[in-house]
Amino acid sequence: MARKELRFNIKDATPHTLPMARLAEYLKKLATVLGSEDRVHFLRMEEGSAPALIEIDEEIQPVVVSRTKNAERGQGPREAVEAYESLRDALREDGHTADLESEEGEVVTEFLPPAVVRTETFGPFWQEGTLDGLLTRIEGVDQTIHVTLIFEGARCIAETNREIGMQLGPRFYKLIRAFGKGKWFRNTEGKWELRKFIIRGFEEVDDVSLPDIVARLRAIPDNDLAKLDDPIGEMLKIRRGEE
Repeated sequence: MARKELRFNIKDATPHTLPMARLAEYLKKLATVLGSEDRVHFLRMEEGSAPALIEIDEEIQPVVVSRTKNAERGQGPREAVEAYESLRDALREDGHTADLESEEGEVVTEFLPPAVVRTETFGPFWQEGTLDGLLTRIEGVDQTIHVTLIFEGARCIAETNREIGMQLGPRFYKLIRAFGKGKWFRNTEGKWELRKFIIRGFEEVDDVSLPDIVARLRAIPDNDLAKLDDPIGEMLKIRRGEE
């Protein structure tokens, strides 16, 4: 059976800062909003603004999207409306907002405080370009390889194919320049956000010293590297393949 994906993006949170119990509460409320609970499945958390990846049967996508948009407007089944409001309030209590994005890039709904006046969200816009960053994650079990690059303390989420993913393997914890296209949105605050970057090629960037790399890693909130007494020594061990 064909599947579709939804992405629940929790702003100002990461998988390393969001308690699992609280995430479970969010997802339970979201499941009620979406409905069709036996055909909606949680897949995984990804790096970035705590995106939770959700899988649904393709044939029910129009029903799920319509139900969710109605709940935002206070329409439809009572349990969906109440769950939407409860999730929005829970996020607000924790200092977060969130949105739900379809696989095609459409923002299905946003969970914002009632007092926030929203402007229209524009996108997605695909644009060719480059993305520089420290390669800190390469993973995947099918043809899609998930990559995380870090630049100036920000995590950039990217995807590529298996062939390029294998080429990236030896460049782990090295600075690279990726070539490809990015999916951009203009959010409700008028700021542009890069949601995804498709890597079609890359090159190593050799003009950055190891201390500079460590400094960039230490700039990442809640990064364990900041707690090490000898981070450069640990980085050298990683490069040499030592434990």
